[in-house]
Amino acid sequence: MTSILNNVAALSATRQLGITNAGLKGTIERLTTGRRINRAADDAAGLANATGYQLEAIYARETRRTNNQTFFSEQAKDGYLEEATNLVMRAMELVAGGNSSSSELTSVNSLAVAAAAKAGVTLTSPGTTTATVTTALGTINTNRGTIAAAMATASSNANLFGIEEENKVAQMSSIMDADIGAEVVKLTKWQILSQSGISALAQANQSSQSVLALLR
Repeated sequence: MTSILNNVAALSATRQLGITNAGLKGTIERLTTGRRINRAADDAAGLANATGYQLEAIYARETRRTNNQTFFSEQAKDGYLEEATNLVMRAMELVAGGNSSSSELTSVNSLAVAAAAKAGVTLTSPGTTTATVTTALGTINTNRGTIAAAMATASSNANLFGIEEENKVAQMSSIMDADIGAEVVKLTKWQILSQSGISALAQANQSSQSVLALLR
């Protein structure tokens, strides 16, 4: 039936063109943002899961950073105690060499105490006898053992939380990130449909004009 009141073909073409334009817009948005989900309407459940993974990734990242800071802090302490060890060894050389009353020994003892203090260790002056020097070295060694354990724990935790961060980011990415290859294919499809839709709409409008020919 030919009608001059209602162009159903044009209405249908317009509706299909609207669907195509919406699809084209969505594909372009995903390509420009790199995300499959840009708003809750795209995938509410997926967005909820992804934000949960993101939160866990943030926690893992910050915990890893904290453990790394702990490791380097303990490493610094061990460095101070290594220097204190060297000074105590020098004190032993002076005492064993009969220089227990020398000004150098006084200076070495003072420096050893200061170095240990930087590591948070209270060190009694190595003194002027082999017994006191040995005691001082024992104190240093005990604390270095504690520090070594703290460094090992911090390093292990940093690695574990680093792995967890990677996994959580990967899980979030699998939900949120757009498949660029697939979106490029869709872009081509929507562009072709848009062009054919515009052509179909033009043809539908043109067909209604043919009614005028019947009136001539």
